[in-house]
Amino acid sequence: MTFSPVDSGTFEAGLLYVSLDGHEFFDRIGAYLNPQDQLRVREAFEIARREHGDQRRQSGELFFTHPLTVAYYLANYRLDADALVAALLHDVAEDTLVSIDQIKELFGSEVGQLVDGVTKLKEVTAGVAQGRQLTPEEIQDASLHKMFQAMTVDVRVVLIKLFDRLHNMRTIKALPIEKQRRKAQETLSVYAPLANRLGIWNLKTELEALSLQVLDNDAYCRIKRTLDYQFHKRQASYTIISKKIIQHLQENGINVVNVIPNPESIYSVYLALGGDSLQFENVESPRRMVVLVEDVATCYLALGHVHQLWRPVPRKFDDYIAVPRENLYRALHTTVIYSDGQILKLRFRSVAMNEVSEIGVLARWVYARTPMWTREIAERVEALFENVTENIQFEPQDFSTGVKGIVEDVFRQQVMVYTPRGDVIELPKGATPVDFAYAIHTEVGNQCLMAYVNERPYPLNKPLSDGDRIRIVKSGWARPQRNWLDEDLGYLTTSLARSKARRWFRRLPEPLAIAEGRKILQDELKLLGVPKYSHQTVADQLGFRETRELYHAFGRAELLPTTAATQVLMEEWHKGPLRHIGSTVQSDSGQEYVVTNAGGRKLRLCRACNALPGDNIVGFLRSDGGVTIHKEGCYTLRPDPMADRTIKLNWGQVGQDAVRIITIQIDVFDRSGLLLDIAELLRDENVNIAAISTQPKGDNGKVRVILDLEIANPRQLVRILHRAHALVNVYAVRCLRKTE
Repeated sequence: MTFSPVDSGTFEAGLLYVSLDGHEFFDRIGAYLNPQDQLRVREAFEIARREHGDQRRQSGELFFTHPLTVAYYLANYRLDADALVAALLHDVAEDTLVSIDQIKELFGSEVGQLVDGVTKLKEVTAGVAQGRQLTPEEIQDASLHKMFQAMTVDVRVVLIKLFDRLHNMRTIKALPIEKQRRKAQETLSVYAPLANRLGIWNLKTELEALSLQVLDNDAYCRIKRTLDYQFHKRQASYTIISKKIIQHLQENGINVVNVIPNPESIYSVYLALGGDSLQFENVESPRRMVVLVEDVATCYLALGHVHQLWRPVPRKFDDYIAVPRENLYRALHTTVIYSDGQILKLRFRSVAMNEVSEIGVLARWVYARTPMWTREIAERVEALFENVTENIQFEPQDFSTGVKGIVEDVFRQQVMVYTPRGDVIELPKGATPVDFAYAIHTEVGNQCLMAYVNERPYPLNKPLSDGDRIRIVKSGWARPQRNWLDEDLGYLTTSLARSKARRWFRRLPEPLAIAEGRKILQDELKLLGVPKYSHQTVADQLGFRETRELYHAFGRAELLPTTAATQVLMEEWHKGPLRHIGSTVQSDSGQEYVVTNAGGRKLRLCRACNALPGDNIVGFLRSDGGVTIHKEGCYTLRPDPMADRTIKLNWGQVGQDAVRIITIQIDVFDRSGLLLDIAELLRDENVNIAAISTQPKGDNGKVRVILDLEIANPRQLVRILHRAHALVNVYAVRCLRKTE
């Protein structure tokens, strides 16, 4: 048995153009459209060919080949006549004298709405009314805003646009390089994630690969070459594994449709490597295979029998059948040890799941009136459109906010969490309990006081995980906090939640905003350990004429308290004692990195593990007094039973060569795991603890923790103070001055 590698281009294997007479296109639609609909499509074909005339693409081909090829792509998935007519005419309204109204008159309002939804905006009424020329970025946001709005009414709008972008990316080499890069970046930011959310995996994968070819062709070529080599090298093992699984399952009475390789996509490998070109040729991805069976129940049976055949890796099982992914994907995932300690990743799918996992929402047309397109799938698509609509309508006059909200909140990888009643809420990966609260209802977010996750107290700025059950504790007197809007503190990660919080502050009456702003500044200065610092001095530092204006800006959240705190610290940061830290180490390619905690010793990188910033690292003290830097767990790291030659190292920031010792005080109601949480926070900030002490717990359960920290800059200190205050049971944090 010989397998073929999965190529990025699966839509007609990278077809660039259909012949001008359209015979392939008409052959394709003749297989499923009735004669009347075929005539309508042919009429649109003739109009598009006539109106585009001798217009040329930058590659030199007649422009008409573009809409014709887009329509042909859609015909492969049996899209209806209205969608095909709109695809043929989608550039006519934009580039010729034919108007949307004329298209509606000839082909009906439905086709007109589809064409209008796809057509770019050449001008925006709101911008013209303001008497100014819109920037290209604003026009682009407005065009995307319009497309998203139209897509929630009719999904065919975005399908036309996606295949329009596919053809443009396949033929992008004719464009100037700067325009290529701009379109490739937009494709990665908007169109590939959109294809993913609609479940069109093959299209998403090709758009990502084509974009990477433009943005980092060297990386693309190296990864593709390595993955192709690995695939062909593994042909024999794929055949052995496939036969063994089929034989084992058949012996247990399970019919197997097929067992096939499922290699990673080029772009997913690129992301996993963090874009580091030095590692591309050393990619060694685990084997991945798909076991196809007849139905859902058989997926579970097959999984159980394969676990008897090979030992499963603990905590590497995911059930995406019971809880499908946000992009319609369903399967059982497991990882097993199949030979000599080698890892094998397996996906169990029914035939129907496999088809839908590849083409997603397109199954609505390909498998119309069949069990492939279920009500459950339709409801998930409707939920996606409701999410898009909420982002679009929240700030209807602010195109950029709506578009940013969709790209960040809807198209990002999602996690599924639960309300106390068991209702599923989809949130972007990295979302917090406050994001969850605002997703439930604006007032739940505004009145969020604390959160319980899986029945345990949970920091409001800590990311949620798949499967978490969240209970929000709210209070009528609670209100949003200005610090929630500081992205570095991590309280709000979704654009929609940030917009809702900002709206609450913008609606405050001026006297109340000023009063609250004054209190905010007092609390922030107390946090810094300088409660008597002049408010007028802060106003001067931040460019305000009087404190009243400063307070008002704080109250309306036009200026964040953390910004003011950072500015106050910057004024005197370099006047105190500094401790010089950090040593540089050079890679084989000449790249310099900063490493801290090495005590000024001479450094070199282990060539076997090739540690890079982001890796957890340790140092091994050599006999010559130098230190070799290893990734934790490097196989060349020598045993050190006395732990006297191994030191824990950290990465530093280039240009950072000194730190200040800052003492902070944390007051907390004692609880299990407190010091661990503090240590994890400081490790995340890459901060060394120079000294730590605690005062005995009193009868009231209160504990005071004193820390001497090596702080790199004012912003880092402000961030640590606020993040420490967010920990569960912490009720006060402040800096201590030397006189205290």
